Amino acid sequence: MKNFFIERNCLISTNKEYRWSLSFKIDNSKKEIIFIGLNPSLSDSTYIDNTTRKIIKICKNYNYGNLKIINLFALISKTPDKLLIHKNPIGYLNNKFINKSLKYWSENINCHLWLGWGNKGIFLNRNYKISKKIMNSYSIKKDNFVNPLGPLFIKKTKKQNPIHPLYCSNNSLLKAA
Repeated sequence: MKNFFIERNCLISTNKEYRWSLSFKIDNSKKEIIFIGLNPSLSDSTYIDNTTRKIIKICKNYNYGNLKIINLFALISKTPDKLLIHKNPIGYLNNKFINKSLKYWSENINCHLWLGWGNKGIFLNRNYKISKKIMNSYSIKKDNFVNPLGPLFIKKTKKQNPIHPLYCSNNSLLKAA
């Protein structure tokens, strides 16, 4: 995967059970984007999975220079079904990283927010709880800037959740919620 990105940074728990964030510098543009997905798969500081590849490709289409991936649940799992049986799928530091990322988004006009957690985000009402935090941060962003771009998504599922990017084309359009 040469020239796919310039650099990357992965923040993982010491027990390697949770991923707090995965960040990429994908080109020299000043535009930034934060993606909120469902849960981390296997992408880390050495391996890039198909979902992460897709997210990077879509971000490159929009000339984003920096990408940060965070999730509703920080539990690293190949399959989201493991979230249902784990004692703490959210992770002890995940809300801190989400709050920090949303604060950054609210304070930076060149930073956009993309949502893509799919229908499984309803587990433990995470979609609702994080959407509420997003809207609070967007209110702050609107106070800070004139006509800022709101949260983005590709399309919504039949249950009105932001679709997971793996189920979309590389040329998908991001639109405001």
